[in-house]
Amino acid sequence: MADAQRSGKFVRDRLTWGIYGLVGYFAYLETVLGPLMPFLRAEHGFNYTVASLHFSAFAFGGVLVGFLGERVAGRWGRRASLWGGGAGMAAGALLLALSPFAFGTIFGALVMGALGAQLLVTTQAILADRHEEWNTVALTESNAAASTCAILASFAVGACAGLGLGWRAALLLPVAALVLLAARYYTEPLGEARRAETTPDGASPALPARFWVYFGVLFLGISAEWCIGYWGADFLVNGVGLEPSGAATALSVFFVAMLAGRLVGSRLARRLPGAALLTATLCLTIAGFPLFWLSGLPAPSLVGLFVTGLGIGSVYPLAISVGVAAVPGRTDAATARFSLAGGSAILLAPFALGALADRIGIEGAYGIVVPLLLAAVVLTLVAWRLDRGEA
Repeated sequence: MADAQRSGKFVRDRLTWGIYGLVGYFAYLETVLGPLMPFLRAEHGFNYTVASLHFSAFAFGGVLVGFLGERVAGRWGRRASLWGGGAGMAAGALLLALSPFAFGTIFGALVMGALGAQLLVTTQAILADRHEEWNTVALTESNAAASTCAILASFAVGACAGLGLGWRAALLLPVAALVLLAARYYTEPLGEARRAETTPDGASPALPARFWVYFGVLFLGISAEWCIGYWGADFLVNGVGLEPSGAATALSVFFVAMLAGRLVGSRLARRLPGAALLTATLCLTIAGFPLFWLSGLPAPSLVGLFVTGLGIGSVYPLAISVGVAAVPGRTDAATARFSLAGGSAILLAPFALGALADRIGIEGAYGIVVPLLLAAVVLTLVAWRLDRGEA
C-alpha cells in the first residue's frame, strides 16, 4: 500500500499538496485562453476563425498526448514528465504572449496543450498510484483545486488589464507559481511509471472493454461541459436576452457550481462507490440542463446553469477514478488514453455546436447536449453492470 495510506484513511501528504498545486497551475493556463482572447484579437486583428484555432491547437495537444503520453512517462520517467510538462507549458504561454504572428501564438497554444496534457496525465497517475483505494477522493480534490484556479484566471486577466499591467501579466503569475512549486516539491519521490506489459509481438495488450466504456463516459461528459463553457455566454445573450457583459459575468455561476460540485463530490466519494456517484452526478446534470436551456428567462436559466455545473463538475474526476480502477497496474496507459478522450471532446464538441448554431441558431443547437448526457448515463450503467459482473 502507498505510504500515504498506511493509516487506513485518506491522507494528504506533502506530495499530494504539491500535485494539487500543479493541477491548479494547469487549469489556470487552460482556462486563461478564453478571457485573454478578446485582448489577443484586438492586438493582432485576428478574426473569429483564427482565434478559434488557438483553442483547437490546445485541444489537439491533448490528443497527441493520448497517443504518446505513456511512452514519454515510461522512457523518461515521471519526474521529467511532470516537471518537464510544467516547464513546457510555461514556455508555450510565453510564446503565445510574445509572438507577433498568428503562427507563433497558435503554436504557443499547441505547446501549452501538449506539454500541459503530459503534466496532467502524470499528476493523475501519481495520485491514483499513491492513494490507491482513496484515489477517487484525491482526484476529485485535485479537480476542486483546478476549478478554483480556473475561476482565478478570469479575474486575473481583468484585474491585470484594469490595473494597467496588461493582459500578459496574467500569464506571468502561473509561471511564478510554477517556480515556487518546483522549489518546494521537485525532489519529492514520485514513484516511477510501470513499464507496460507487451504481447509476444511487442505490442501493448488491449485495455478491457470496461475501461473503454468509461472512456466513452468521459468523452461525452467533457463534450457537454465544454459546450456550456465555450458557448454558454453566447447562449445567455441570444437565448435568454442578457447583455454581453452581463452574460460573461453570469457564466461564472457555472464554474463556481463546478467547484462546489467537486468539493461535495470529494466528501461523498469517501462513502459511495465511484460508479454510483458518477451516475448520480450525471442525473443531476440532466435535471438542471433543461431549465437552463428552455426557460428563456434569466433567473430560471441561471438556476438551471448552477444545477448543471453542480452535477457535471464531478464527472471528469469520477470517470478517471473508476476508469483507472478498471485497469490496475496500468495507470499511465489509462490516464494517457483519457487525455485522448478529453482532447478529442474539446476539439470536436464545441465546434460541432457552433457549426450547428450557424444553421439553426444557438438555442436549437444547444439541444445536442441532451443526447450527450443521456448517452453518458447509459454507458455508466453499462459499466456499472460490468463492474458487478466481474466482482
